[in-house]
Amino acid sequence: MSMFQPMQTTNRSLEGRIVDRIRDLVERGELSAGERLPPERELATQLGVSRSVLREAIATLAALGLVESRHGRGVFIVGGSVQASAQRLSLALVTNDNQTQTESVARIRELFEIRRVLEGTAAEWAALRATEEQIAELLAVLTKDKAVRSAEPVDTILIGELDGRLHALIVACTANRMLLLLMGALLDELSLARSKSLTIPGRIVRSSHQHEALVHAISAHDAPGAHERMLEHINDVEQTILKHMKEEEERKR
Repeated sequence: MSMFQPMQTTNRSLEGRIVDRIRDLVERGELSAGERLPPERELATQLGVSRSVLREAIATLAALGLVESRHGRGVFIVGGSVQASAQRLSLALVTNDNQTQTESVARIRELFEIRRVLEGTAAEWAALRATEEQIAELLAVLTKDKAVRSAEPVDTILIGELDGRLHALIVACTANRMLLLLMGALLDELSLARSKSLTIPGRIVRSSHQHEALVHAISAHDAPGAHERMLEHINDVEQTILKHMKEEEERKR
């Protein structure tokens, strides 16, 4: 039986489900470092999706540093000692469901401290190193992201996926493999923080404006501006989440 079975119906988008499936296969050791994925047409058939959806999923996986497209050869699972180090970091970040409010706040602060260091620099490097193709892709994701955020009803799951893809693409623009893998190790923590923030009133619209300013700074190759826009965005998300957590705790008393 093929490990690439048709996608089951969940509240995740098709692209998100493919990303989750391949991540799971890598984590379980069913896909190994250096292993090539089936050809696009074959893999799309096995997964029961269109080739365009598969391409989007592969682009997201590549932006996360989990796969690598090699011209004329196919798509390969990324591996090596760098990935192993990132996986050890990921294991160290396993969330404890029994965390106290104080521990949860400390965890959020630690996560956003790391985000400021990694993603602030990533935005700056992206502005300096992004190719025209990468900038076009960032602008395309931004356009789709803005459309989804203004649609009714609000689909916070799809918004979260596009949000994650935009940030992953920015990191991919740095062409720094270590940074890609470190951000990949933080993926689950970032997704959890993102899902928290998107349920807070006003956050969806504010984040959209911040993304637009950030991508425009990168596309203008404005490195200091991109760094500043990223920090403004990250700081605002952190403050919003912490404020919301405090209000929720006060309501419980």
